[in-house]
Amino acid sequence: PNPLPNGEREQTAVAAPADIMLSPVILIPAVLNGLLTGAVYALIALGLTLIYGVLHIINFAHGALLTAALFAAFFAHKLLGLDPYLAVFALAPLFFVLGYGLQRFVIGPASHGDDRNMLLVTLGIAVILENALLYAFRADTRTVDVSYGFETIDLGFTLLSLPRVVGFAAVFVMAVLLWAILRLT
Repeated sequence: PNPLPNGEREQTAVAAPADIMLSPVILIPAVLNGLLTGAVYALIALGLTLIYGVLHIINFAHGALLTAALFAAFFAHKLLGLDPYLAVFALAPLFFVLGYGLQRFVIGPASHGDDRNMLLVTLGIAVILENALLYAFRADTRTVDVSYGFETIDLGFTLLSLPRVVGFAAVFVMAVLLWAILRLT
């Protein structure tokens, strides 16, 4: 700052960190991206809630089975060239059968209806499955490179990632379908 003729110093305006963080230019895209990502987590939680609501099982293996499904989608893309979003139509029935088999032949007989036993069985399945996946695939990061991976949708005031928007739309459709099935049956 240069001294002014009367000996005072000139004040320069410096934005406070809070002002920068609350800027609409940063805040609006952050909130929208958080909502798009959070919707995928909500779908996972919806599945876990449905399992508990219908079967009264706190399924510790839910996350491990999701991890196995994501590895299956990764390898369907790498080995078969199948788009990850289209792989859902092949993998969902496959993992439905796997989940049914686990419930029918492992969880049900081993638990004998006791909640503590169900917790232990699903925890055991999770530990076994997670360690098998770790042994088979190591802890290396893997990504799926698709042609539309970095495509964006311009809303005029912000850009949204196309894969996140597609994921959000799929979550919305699945949630509405699940609601309709539970409500109308």
